[in-house]
Amino acid sequence: MAMLDMLTTALAANPVLAGGVGTLAFGGAMYLMRKVPEAALALVERTIWTKLTVESLSNEYRDVDAFIEGKRLDFFSRQLEAKDGSLKTGFGGGWGVYDGTPFRYAKTKSQAQGVQFETIAVSFLTRDRSVVERFLAEARPEEHRNSIHVALYGPGGVAGGLRRRKRGLDTVFVDKAIKERLVSRFKWFLGAEEWHAARGIPWKFGVVLHGPPGTGKTSLIHALASDFGFNVKYVKSLHGLGSAFMSGQRDDLFVIEDIDALAGALNRDGKDGAVESLRGSPLHEILNAMDGMQTPDGLKFVITTNHIARLDPAIVRPGRIDEAIEIGPLSLESAREMFFAFYGRAGIGAYAPRTGAQLQRLFSTASAEEAEKELARGAEPPALVSAA
Repeated sequence: MAMLDMLTTALAANPVLAGGVGTLAFGGAMYLMRKVPEAALALVERTIWTKLTVESLSNEYRDVDAFIEGKRLDFFSRQLEAKDGSLKTGFGGGWGVYDGTPFRYAKTKSQAQGVQFETIAVSFLTRDRSVVERFLAEARPEEHRNSIHVALYGPGGVAGGLRRRKRGLDTVFVDKAIKERLVSRFKWFLGAEEWHAARGIPWKFGVVLHGPPGTGKTSLIHALASDFGFNVKYVKSLHGLGSAFMSGQRDDLFVIEDIDALAGALNRDGKDGAVESLRGSPLHEILNAMDGMQTPDGLKFVITTNHIARLDPAIVRPGRIDEAIEIGPLSLESAREMFFAFYGRAGIGAYAPRTGAQLQRLFSTASAEEAEKELARGAEPPALVSAA
């Protein structure tokens, strides 16, 4: 106590010291006056608000964007944006009400590595998580619940998207064994995260579907995505493939159709097949994206090609590709299933293998009897030419 009295006496006797301490005290008081309310507001923010963030790369972004436009309060914001042929919420912030719960939103735009992103942050004045879950469920229109979302990826990132109605595997006329194999492999992969981790194996799944045009490769992918509830990330350019893969989510299936037609140099035609000649090439991008340091866990992708021999062996080797499946013309059994689907009765006697596309064109333009006759004519062996 004597020490405190002595310090107080010394401070009072020294005006310079007293002024310095007073200034410090004043500054400290001002700092506390500013920081305490900020801390209190931050505490309130964390305690009574529930925040939802949706990025433009996600499949829910368009639905949430459109849904907010119908729930926001015009009094606080009249900013609008014309997109996809309709008015959406403009960039900036505002307020709205959902199911009696006030919310505030902020829509922003940013850019990273040359790719433009949009983000919507929605804060609900409630601690009830179920309000946010209902908001997301209701934001998805009824017609979208029977569809899959297809996002398009170009050289600069996302290049738009569309929705496609779901399609059942029973509507795809590919030989039964092929469909069963793919369904079995996808089911196993989705539940095998721990199996891969325990063995130090990257948790990813790659498929190549190859065969002549018109054999049903695209239709099969569409049906598989529908059956498993996947949303498709459709890759239009091999440049930036690694960035596209890293943007994927658990329910995304990446699709690269006609990979050999997307870019040249998908083989080692350089001098002595030197790896140095591949740097910066589409092949270099593919090899590292599919099986490299930037390959994300849970990655699922399907590649199609009509000419698998044009692809470098490194693309289709085990480790990068888990299943390489050839899809050819339909067997007699599958052709008969397709005939029944079109005409409602059994049919086809004589038959020479044809692609699903060829059969679809025939069945769509001819009666059952005409189709059977046409198929029988095609199955007849060529007439023998007698020697003169």
